[in-house]
Amino acid sequence: MTASASTSRVRLTQLVYLLVLAMVASSEGRAVEGGAGLLAQAAGFALVTAAVLGRLWTTLFIAGRKGEQLVREGPYSSCRHPLYLCSVLASLGIGLTTRSIVLTLALPAVVGAIAGIAARREDRALLQAHRADWPEYRNAVPAFWPAWSRHRMPDRVSVPPGIYRKAFLDAASFLALWLAVLLLAT
Repeated sequence: MTASASTSRVRLTQLVYLLVLAMVASSEGRAVEGGAGLLAQAAGFALVTAAVLGRLWTTLFIAGRKGEQLVREGPYSSCRHPLYLCSVLASLGIGLTTRSIVLTLALPAVVGAIAGIAARREDRALLQAHRADWPEYRNAVPAFWPAWSRHRMPDRVSVPPGIYRKAFLDAASFLALWLAVLLLAT
């Protein structure tokens, strides 16, 4: 397996999630109990599910094209980094599932910081690769918070099955993490 530019970010994020699992497993009590705790876990599941679906949807538009062209359709027409946005949403969902106020606040902050650094690196690479088109795209499309009014859909997209399979496994790992946190937090 070869290392890519995202390998260090992925490994750091995996380490953060392993630390969360260790903290949840070693914790004796929850800050949010009873009906509020169940509501937090349900909201966590909803956010993780939305993030998984969002990552799969986003992959349809970027898969196999990221290094070749500046993608400006689908999610990338309203947000420059929708995959990172989905990761932050998933981390908020995982945090809620722990029923810990501290983890609910800290986890998306840490994942958001990691995503922010990765987004700046990605923006620099896109500037290098697409000098003529990048400045206009960067100025028109926000980095993380979607501008839904800009959303454009193509008539058709083509995705190599191998890339989509990898994206499916990546997105499904958030559901597996949610389940592990739920089991440990109960």
